[in-house]
Amino acid sequence: MIHFIKDVYITGYTILFRFSRSKDAVNKAGLAVAMVTLIEGVNLINISSCIEVLAGGKLFPRFSELAMVVAFFVLFFMNQYVLYTRGYGVRFEREFDHLKQPRKTLLVTSCILVLLATIAFSIYSTLAYRRFISTHA
Repeated sequence: MIHFIKDVYITGYTILFRFSRSKDAVNKAGLAVAMVTLIEGVNLINISSCIEVLAGGKLFPRFSELAMVVAFFVLFFMNQYVLYTRGYGVRFEREFDHLKQPRKTLLVTSCILVLLATIAFSIYSTLAYRRFISTHA
C-alpha cells in the first residue's frame, strides 16, 4: 500500500512535469515540485482546519504569514530533494511510458482522484471552518 501511495505521489510529479510548457528541464522540474508542494500544503491547511472544527476549539496557535511561507519552502525543498536531487521523480518520469497500460491508467486516475478530493476537501473544510468561526466569535 505504501508503495502504491509513493507511486501516486511520483506520478503526480510526472504529470505536472509533462504539462509544464517550459523548454528547460530544470524549470519544468521546479514547477512540478512547486505544484506538488502546493497541493500538499493545501491539504495540510485543510486538515488543520478540520481538526480545529472537530475538536471544538483552537488546538494550534495561528501561524504568522512568515511562518507559513517558511513552512511552504521547507516542504518545497523536501520535495525538491526527493523528486529532483535524489532523482526519484526524474527516473520515474523517464520510465513512465514503459509501464504497462493498466498500471499507468490506475496511477493517472488515482492522481486525478487525489486532486479532486483535495478540491472537495478544500471547499468542505473552508465552509465548515467559516461556520465554526462565526459561531465561536
